[in-house]
Amino acid sequence: MEIKVNALIPRQNHYHWLNIFGYTSRAQPGLEVLGIGHKGRAIKEKLIFLSKKRKLKFPLNRFVLCIEGQDGFEKAELEYLELPLLLAFWSMAGFIPIKRLDNCFCSGRLGLEGEISCLDLSSGHWLQIEQALIRRKKRAIYFGESIPIESERIDLISPLSLLEDSVGGFSMESGFYQIDNALARSVK
Repeated sequence: MEIKVNALIPRQNHYHWLNIFGYTSRAQPGLEVLGIGHKGRAIKEKLIFLSKKRKLKFPLNRFVLCIEGQDGFEKAELEYLELPLLLAFWSMAGFIPIKRLDNCFCSGRLGLEGEISCLDLSSGHWLQIEQALIRRKKRAIYFGESIPIESERIDLISPLSLLEDSVGGFSMESGFYQIDNALARSVK
């Protein structure tokens, strides 16, 4: 199986588009995240941790995810690849009921307790994306929580709803949730 998804990450007051593509094979089972060097190791381990925490059983395949166009990014910027990588990985494994992500884009960080923090784009950036889609006569699906403009070209899917319905154990990250979560851990 092959998959492709588009990711949007922040960098120095701008946003950069990155392509993530992946495939499965019958080689040595496992997960590989390629294209971001040693920074990919932590993301790979987080994806595995989130999968094991939910007791997901994967087919005995090799899952390879590659990030294209990521040169020179810092670790904090690359954290916004966690959500698109998780969606691609779990889609290839059959846990998410979406098989084609070619016309989808997203950006977001994942917490170890299942918190999702989506990138917050300004209205100006949304208008640029909308205009580019109109010029190309295309539509897109955005995995995020809201779009601050009226859009005829961008459809919205909540990653929280998708992941909660598919595997469970996810929540949106907010200041109150983080504080409550930190307090609960410190009491135990």
